[in-house]
Amino acid sequence: MKNHNPSPGRARLLSLARRWQRRATFALALATGLLGNGAAMAQAGEPLLIGQSAGFTGGQAEYAKDVRLGIEAAFSLANAAGGINGRPLRLVTVDDGGKRDAVLANTRKLAESDKTLALIGYTSGAGTEASLETITKARIPMLSPATGNMGIRAAFNPYLFHTRAGYGDEMARIIRHVASLGLTRIALAYLDDVGPANLRSMQDALAAERLSAVAVVGLNRNATDFTPQIDALAKADAQLVVFISNAKPIAAIVKGLRERGYGGQFATSSFAGSRLAGDLKQHARGLIMIQVLPQPRKDHLQFQRDFHASLRRLAADAQPNYTMLEGFIAGRVLIEGLRRAGPAPTRASLVAGLESLGSLDLGGYLIRLSRDNHNGSRFVDLGVINGDGRLVF
Repeated sequence: MKNHNPSPGRARLLSLARRWQRRATFALALATGLLGNGAAMAQAGEPLLIGQSAGFTGGQAEYAKDVRLGIEAAFSLANAAGGINGRPLRLVTVDDGGKRDAVLANTRKLAESDKTLALIGYTSGAGTEASLETITKARIPMLSPATGNMGIRAAFNPYLFHTRAGYGDEMARIIRHVASLGLTRIALAYLDDVGPANLRSMQDALAAERLSAVAVVGLNRNATDFTPQIDALAKADAQLVVFISNAKPIAAIVKGLRERGYGGQFATSSFAGSRLAGDLKQHARGLIMIQVLPQPRKDHLQFQRDFHASLRRLAADAQPNYTMLEGFIAGRVLIEGLRRAGPAPTRASLVAGLESLGSLDLGGYLIRLSRDNHNGSRFVDLGVINGDGRLVF
């Protein structure tokens, strides 16, 4: 009897052929302008509903809108190429104002009432942390919270998948870098509506370099007055202030300290978002910004070109930034998981599909997911705002 199973070498060739066929389909959709053609979108089946709770109002509104735009760009590209087995993707978004309790309420609604297949692109680490019990009970996969929150990484959750590095990796990178330059007086500022894991990641990074913080201040992400924090940081006279925060508190504190004559440096986690430099204006110069993705305006990698092309067709005036790119990658990974989830995807089959991705090459950017590993990337880079207001590396 003949053996109809392909040899290992032939199996690898078939796998590569299928991968390139998918890329060619994406490229064809871009080249033929299908993104703007509603008639070309497959309508053979009911939409696959994907839920997102994000702070579209409040202190992180622009950040949330950028994440959503990136996800929608990825979905539009897939829909233009026929959707998932003829079923279009539809993003169901709800506003949580960056408030923990609202995130939890939205998660219950999306998982139970709205019957979404998966959740994606949450922008509140505290809210995501509060929602873990709900997603576990509902057995609904949650992909790519747009946060490095360490509380949601403290223990393995079978339904939670990350496509970006956590704050532990971010803090280790920035503290190691500044310590090598001789900086020793470092202050910490963090959002105080989350558990202790984020602050602990900052303190652990300092301890690894045999340092300790000269000041620690908590921040309310939606507050308007940060005078007590400015007072405490000014008194500490740190050489560097490191933030894990959304942009609003950072902008207020940097401006307040500069106006008092503070001459030290500032460094932000990736959660600050790409618009912070514009908010700070002349005070942005010298700001160190931690990034967890390759540069969004470059086009030497295929995934960057895919991102630019799909974004232009969805929102011609949009300027590519890191936050949009984070949403786009989240959407692309979800799509690849759905392609492996069978002809009629369920929550369970999507989890299995995501865990089967292994080492996924999106066109120059690698995501690694498996049954035992849901932390898809540990990529971290450091940039500095120059005198022209541009982030340089």
